[in-house]
Amino acid sequence: MPADMPPQDPGRSPDRDRKHFERRRKAALAGLHLPTEQELLEGMPFLAGDIRQDMQAFAERLMPRLRKRANHVHFAAVLNCLEQLTVSPSADEVRALTDSLEEAAPRLPDGVQSWRLRCRIYLAHLSDHRAALALARDAVLMALAMQSYSREPATALKMVKAALGWLFFATSDPEYAYLGREVRVTSRAEAAIMVDHYGGLLVEFVEQQAHEALLTAIADEETARGKLAASETANTPSDSIPMGSPGVAMSTSVVIFSHVGNANTGEGKKVAKELEGLTGRALPLVPMPDLQAARAALRAEFPYAADVIDDVLRDVAVRSHVQIRPTILVGSPGCGKSRFATRLLKVLNLPHDLIPCGGVSDGSFAGTPRRWSTGEPSLPMALITRYKAAGPGAILDEIEKVGTSRHNGQVHDALLAFLERETASRFHDPYVQAPCDLSYVTWLMTANSLEGLSAPLRDRCRVVPFPEPGREHLPILARQVMSDILAEQGLDCRWGSSLDGIEIEAVMKAWPGGSLRKLRRVIEVILASRDVRH
Repeated sequence: MPADMPPQDPGRSPDRDRKHFERRRKAALAGLHLPTEQELLEGMPFLAGDIRQDMQAFAERLMPRLRKRANHVHFAAVLNCLEQLTVSPSADEVRALTDSLEEAAPRLPDGVQSWRLRCRIYLAHLSDHRAALALARDAVLMALAMQSYSREPATALKMVKAALGWLFFATSDPEYAYLGREVRVTSRAEAAIMVDHYGGLLVEFVEQQAHEALLTAIADEETARGKLAASETANTPSDSIPMGSPGVAMSTSVVIFSHVGNANTGEGKKVAKELEGLTGRALPLVPMPDLQAARAALRAEFPYAADVIDDVLRDVAVRSHVQIRPTILVGSPGCGKSRFATRLLKVLNLPHDLIPCGGVSDGSFAGTPRRWSTGEPSLPMALITRYKAAGPGAILDEIEKVGTSRHNGQVHDALLAFLERETASRFHDPYVQAPCDLSYVTWLMTANSLEGLSAPLRDRCRVVPFPEPGREHLPILARQVMSDILAEQGLDCRWGSSLDGIEIEAVMKAWPGGSLRKLRRVIEVILASRDVRH
């Protein structure tokens, strides 16, 4: 990590991280919490909303740590600057403190890097353009350092926004930007407003460019597939294309296994007959659907997960068929991870099964030998057999809740061979007793946390934090929940009227955001009260 960066905390989950920041923000405004340097860069206000009070509190807390070493000339100089800062909190006093910290840095205790960073934050907010430029560099380095941790993407985005905002402010004065002169000190509000406004605009611009790049990649991929399909159609006799199956003719296909092992034994004959229609047969891969339509459908249903949707579809767009690399969706209970995984595969037309993992405590996912009465193929082989497709999907729900005993094998260990293409492409299924190509299966997993997941499993998967819905998403989510409830009752969604203003207000009081299960319970109570009133 760069020398001047404050330490990171990799232990907090995204949800806990957001709540922790909000509690501290309120405490800072109330004058009860002195924000850290990183919190200030992320947008937390100064102590009591006043930079001068923040300077005084910082100096008062730092002085006791240095008084015992005041017999050294450098420490005495730092202490003198801190005392002046408590009496006259100003840009000149902060500059003097910065100079004394630079001279005493080799002899000061741990923490001097964050003290110097805080001085740059103060000076930048007091319209010192040199400090603002240095602060932009600090924010960039901190954002890059966060890549080593499983942090909420919004946290790193705040640092990027701060970097862009301070960079814009630092270069906004032509004299400073090109001639290197000092500039006049204007109000603190001017710097803060410019950083927040222009940093936000630049972040929006970058996000828009990424969005347009995704759409371009999707369009290019669809154009390439159309040309390939037209070429294949032109070179293929018309009587070789199965009637009613245009999608299969356009997609690629794969032979999963060429033979059944030990087919002359009693068990082998049984398995060979069971798999007779699949042995040596090329099974189709799912052709790419309209990704723009899929993206629109998912965003309409999960407006709070727009970044996750784009991340997944960007990965899908570069392939010739539908397949998603092994992915773990991590988020708080009830945030909609399982529903999203199911809907994602559905809009991509990928046949799939959802497998609850709570209580699963053996390695049967990898299959069991045919010699046992309970013999069965591995999970991916069973899905291929059921759907007659080379690349079905498997959603492993709450993967962190599997049993940890290895008495009869362990789920995490059994999955490892399926998650890497090299091993999955020649997996020796104990039921088929022959090499099978299982490398086209899509694996999606959900987890409430990464605790309990083995390091080898995490290493083979892409870990994607899944956000919680907020109050701002209530109108869309309420309609979806009501439609689900009516569908379960066998009623058309058109029979139910939308929530009125009073009902929406009641829901917002009971549901601050977060768990969709809690939202459903609240709406069920409201619908039940309608029946009582009528």
